[in-house]
Amino acid sequence: MLFEKKPLPNGSTFYPPASSMPLFPSNHSCPCVFGITTDACFQGIIKHRSYSLQLSQMLLISLFFCVSLCSTLHAQKSIISSDDSTETSFTISDSAEDLGFDLKKLSLVDASFSKHLKSGKMIGGSALVLKGGQEIAYGQWGYQNQRRSKPIQRDTIFRIYSMSKPITSIAAMQLVERGDLLLDAPVTQYIPEFKDLVVRDEESTDGVSPLNRPMTIRDLMRHTSGLTYGFFGNSPVDQAYRQQGILVTDPNLEITVKKLSNIPLLHQPGETFHYSVSTDVLGRVIEVVSKMNFDDYLRKNIFEPLKMKDTFFSIPEEKLDRFSLLYTAKPGNKLKPASHIKSARYYDSNNSYFSGGGGLCSTLDDYANFCEMLLNRGSHDGVEIIKAQTIDQIFSNQLETLPNQRQFKFGLGFRIFPQGDYGWGGAAGTRFWVNPEKNLTIIFMTQIMPYGNRNLGESLRAKVYDAMQ
Repeated sequence: MLFEKKPLPNGSTFYPPASSMPLFPSNHSCPCVFGITTDACFQGIIKHRSYSLQLSQMLLISLFFCVSLCSTLHAQKSIISSDDSTETSFTISDSAEDLGFDLKKLSLVDASFSKHLKSGKMIGGSALVLKGGQEIAYGQWGYQNQRRSKPIQRDTIFRIYSMSKPITSIAAMQLVERGDLLLDAPVTQYIPEFKDLVVRDEESTDGVSPLNRPMTIRDLMRHTSGLTYGFFGNSPVDQAYRQQGILVTDPNLEITVKKLSNIPLLHQPGETFHYSVSTDVLGRVIEVVSKMNFDDYLRKNIFEPLKMKDTFFSIPEEKLDRFSLLYTAKPGNKLKPASHIKSARYYDSNNSYFSGGGGLCSTLDDYANFCEMLLNRGSHDGVEIIKAQTIDQIFSNQLETLPNQRQFKFGLGFRIFPQGDYGWGGAAGTRFWVNPEKNLTIIFMTQIMPYGNRNLGESLRAKVYDAMQ
């Protein structure tokens, strides 16, 4: 039986997919998941009816600055603010004004995050803004471990959760470039376990129907595979994911794929965008094609060439002191340390579950190297990771042919924004945006889950854009 409960292998812990990119459509009050409303997430599908997806602009927070700072802002080429009592530091580089930034407006970033810190909206976070490869601003606020009074540092390691997905997508496109992987090939060409997949159909006598067409690699990359996560809804398919412990108890990607092969799809392949475990399946495809485990493939082909020395599925023991604590909400929307079990895989040196959809941790500077590679159309510091024409393909809208998806644009692993930038985020509040037109990179890191509607990264982005003259 398709939905029969079966004994599951003993796994490590639960860790979720990206689930909170809070952007508010102008006429919709509920929080969103990087442009996907929470309502839609619980239905497991983005819906576009009476509203359009757009970035909300947080109201600029006007705070009182000391007279001496205000009187010298326009004369300064470098601004450094710090608050030793709350472990904050914000630096605007000498080149910021010459590169078109209003220093006074950019300083509002620090004022805003200092306020969030004091209000308890966050425990710690850091941000980096780059233009043309030059650092414009860097800020660190609060603690990576408040109980131990350990402040956020430049090299603090964060769980980036679904910011793993863009990395996995670039890895897959490397194989497409080499001719080892075909975008429009059936997934069954690489994962034969999927050959008997069916789709849930409530109107059929047995509750399922055959696929109208095969699931393709492109479907995995643009989330039109018909797969789901199991966390956002309560359909029989979602229930089956939870019963089978998809992602939660799996010891490796091969087991994930085998479990998924026994569960019907939620939608027909190519029918609609539906955020899902597709990128984890893509990680397994990479293993099969490359004949390497996914961790080794990423290390050899992306992390080492980009000098991402602090990006891991499991953190080496000697670097654990830089690993930020994860926080969660308590009554009153204040924060407290989350259960250690949610992070067990990161501490496990024997971890063999390499989730391409949400398993990586990284630092601000490591992820900046990845973003700068994207901005430079596939190269960084003279090293080509992927070809420029492949980058152009990755950032072309892949949802144009789908009904009711005209206002939400998604490429091969990245959301495309109306402002000309693209990016994604992670469940604990990490965010990134890359804008080729403005030659701009914005990265924000924090560790709060569930993240809710805090909009910390989004407010950073809004203030940086407002500061650009």
